[in-house]
Amino acid sequence: MEQNLRLAHFSDVHLDKDTESADFTRNAFDNLLKEVLFHNPSLLLIAGDLFDSNDASDYTIEWVMEKLSNLTIPVAMIPGNHDSLEQGSVYYRYDFNLIPNVDFLSQEDGGLIYITSIGVSVWGKGIKKHDRKFRPLKNCPPRPKYSKWYIGLGHGLFIDDETQAHRASPILMEDLNNCDCDYLALGHHHAALHLQNVATTAVYSGSPTDDVGRGPTYVVADLKQYKKPDVKIFTL
Repeated sequence: MEQNLRLAHFSDVHLDKDTESADFTRNAFDNLLKEVLFHNPSLLLIAGDLFDSNDASDYTIEWVMEKLSNLTIPVAMIPGNHDSLEQGSVYYRYDFNLIPNVDFLSQEDGGLIYITSIGVSVWGKGIKKHDRKFRPLKNCPPRPKYSKWYIGLGHGLFIDDETQAHRASPILMEDLNNCDCDYLALGHHHAALHLQNVATTAVYSGSPTDDVGRGPTYVVADLKQYKKPDVKIFTL
């Protein structure tokens, strides 16, 4: 079991955004994996919107599945609002849980998995309908007693202003503070953002295929017992 834990986190790749950008997003994903693996993480987190829509081509889906299966580390992932669990979802067409090193969390009320080799529990929800009733981090369960590390995955918009409460898939301050996780890997916000003044470490990785903010980004975080995670945001 890991004494310390290094994890890599990204989201919002938006593969197959359109015909013209299909090659660009696949190449970006390929380069992203190479960059991520350079840091020797023990766990990879994908916080939604791996695909731009549920109309992603069979070729791209199968290509991604092969890329993930070739990794030598565990992967935990959730759907986003673009590749949600609506009828005809990518994830109904293809079962990512058939990939031996991948755990795809699809339960609408939240799913919890335990990765024995590194002593990590990961919790996350699957988005079926992207609306204001869906709260990505609401009812995060207590930290499992058997886990050395506890990680949360969420895809939605952080709301710190009541006037924005109508937004779809809101992540509220109270939800963040009620998550007893060592690290919350967030997706949906394309500019990388390390949220401050919350009870746990919560980070938006940004998008590796978008120039917004500081540009295409991903995150590497080092977790150590009794210390706040050391979070680094990398630009591709």
